[in-house]
Amino acid sequence: MGLRGLFLACGMALVGTVWGQYTDMECWLGAGMKQSVNKSWSWSLQWENRFTQDASWHEQGLVDAALEYRLNKHWDVNVQWRFSERQGLDGGYTARRRVALRAIGGWRLGPGKAAVRLMASEDWLARSVFLPNEATTVPANFTPVWRTRVGYGVKLNKRWKADASWEVFYRSGGRWNERWQVALGADLTKRWGAEIAYLWGNAWLDTDPWRSHVIRVQTSYALQKPKRPLRPVPATRVYESGKRMRMVPAPDCAVCDAAAIRITEVHTQGKPSDYIEIQNASNQPCSLKDWHITDAEDKDGWSLPEHCLAPGAVVLGYEDGRNGFNFGLSSGGEVLFLVAPSGEIAVERPLLPALENRSQGLDSAGNWTHLVPTPGEVEADN
Repeated sequence: MGLRGLFLACGMALVGTVWGQYTDMECWLGAGMKQSVNKSWSWSLQWENRFTQDASWHEQGLVDAALEYRLNKHWDVNVQWRFSERQGLDGGYTARRRVALRAIGGWRLGPGKAAVRLMASEDWLARSVFLPNEATTVPANFTPVWRTRVGYGVKLNKRWKADASWEVFYRSGGRWNERWQVALGADLTKRWGAEIAYLWGNAWLDTDPWRSHVIRVQTSYALQKPKRPLRPVPATRVYESGKRMRMVPAPDCAVCDAAAIRITEVHTQGKPSDYIEIQNASNQPCSLKDWHITDAEDKDGWSLPEHCLAPGAVVLGYEDGRNGFNFGLSSGGEVLFLVAPSGEIAVERPLLPALENRSQGLDSAGNWTHLVPTPGEVEADN
């Protein structure tokens, strides 16, 4: 069975009662890539081919390019440009363009995550028309669309996840329709994922309404974060009394217990990179072997260095620095987890919303507050 036959089989498997409406079976096949530039900005590219009329007709091919900004822990905003070509009944293709503004929100709810997406888009034909008595041309056939989506997703295990959503569309001229979706996704590797989904669309209030059944298969790959050759990120460092020391292996050094370790300073807007500072607060040398810091309980996060720390010494690790951590710190506030070698969470440290030119950490009275940044230095009586 060829690819065309596979799509046809997918579509026919979804055939149900027509209820007097026009019903179409479709298959969409897509692939994409994405990359996080830093903790706030990311970009993505998505390619997709859509087959309709029982998956026998190539309806359109499209490429989406998006730029996204993370506002805070819950909200992202992005702008997306779509370049597509749609096939007409005569077999020829017509180029179309679309620009969309989207606000995407997410909140943990029970065992999963609730999501909301608000979207406004403008779609037009690529050709232009000349207006009489005007010295310019304007794009023709504008079709603004407003969309609202609500959904809920659950991570089934370390690899598999499932989600469902409902979306409402409003187009100019008072046209409404909805789209339901259920999806099953898998993390095939650390960076490569795949998803298969079923979508059901339904028009409202139309004199010639329609329904569509879609099988959508897509895959995506996350590129590594770009390096910063002009602003190199420091490697993990050890300081004693404010002076940088060599990290010397000490195989006979005892592992620190929970009472000996504390997070003393965090900077979520650090330059050239965010940093986390950890101190051996005991009066005996000890090692951080098998201790971790993470911002998500289901991820290992940063494996702290195994070298022996003198009493009062600190480890200073930078985001994306050698032997440092690779998860971003939210400037809107989040929670860091200090995880013991046993896997138990020893400390939960809520972070404050960022203030410009300020880090956060323990003051001389032991209170967590905003500070003048002093990476590698800890007051003796903290």
